[in-house]
Amino acid sequence: MGVFIVGKDYVVVVDSLSTVGLTQRFKDEIRKITDKPIRYLINTHHHGDHTWGNHVFAGATIISHDYCRRELTEAGMMDPNLLNTIFPEFDFRGIAVTPAGITFDKQLTLHMDGREVRLLYFGPGHTVDDIIVHLPQEGVIFAGDFIFLYSTPLGMEGSFAGWLKNLNAMAKLGARTYVPGHGPVCGVEGLKQCRDYLVLVRREAKKRFDKGMTVDEAAKDIDLRQFKQWPNHERILFNVERLWREFRGEDPATSKLNLAEVFLRMDAMVKAGEL
Repeated sequence: MGVFIVGKDYVVVVDSLSTVGLTQRFKDEIRKITDKPIRYLINTHHHGDHTWGNHVFAGATIISHDYCRRELTEAGMMDPNLLNTIFPEFDFRGIAVTPAGITFDKQLTLHMDGREVRLLYFGPGHTVDDIIVHLPQEGVIFAGDFIFLYSTPLGMEGSFAGWLKNLNAMAKLGARTYVPGHGPVCGVEGLKQCRDYLVLVRREAKKRFDKGMTVDEAAKDIDLRQFKQWPNHERILFNVERLWREFRGEDPATSKLNLAEVFLRMDAMVKAGEL
């Protein structure tokens, strides 16, 4: 995502990016706007495309949910060579795990020049540790990966039921502007489109789970309708993998996917024309 808030005396950044180079470019863009010190860096969740460049903001205090720090620390650093194989368009040299120095549970409020910057946690959703950053006076929500818009949602961790519940809770805050983790700035219609995808996939996956289909069979069989046009529609494989665990009642905090294995399997299925 990579957004920032400029105050009278300092800057608050929301999320770093997946590589050192991309994060440095983001930092350079901030410096075109202001030379005020970057005091806080907020991580919306632990995924590497939101955290692996944290150390580029040296000197900033990192803030996240309690679980984000735990997940980031326990997951450790993925092998950059493997990452370069899966995502050859990126250069992952120099990435690092840099967890938060300040964590919270349900809510934390920064008081910045008379405005409130609210960090809110609703429970497991896209991951077990996602938060949003809400600016109530401005009617703005930095949604992190709760919202994917014109980019296929990726539910490899967390809970689809929780994700839908959290989107409903977010909508009740009455924001006018949403900044997705992936996709363009939008109004509430963007939130609704993401929710429509999740509802469709969860409903269709449950039908196939009840029929005894395997994950791969279901992923190939589900008709994504209008969402087939969104980039990376093959992420349906990850989403069905997660939903099978959810339908079995497994705890998202402990029921982990082998991410590298699923990525490589997904890539093979795409090359074979199966997804």
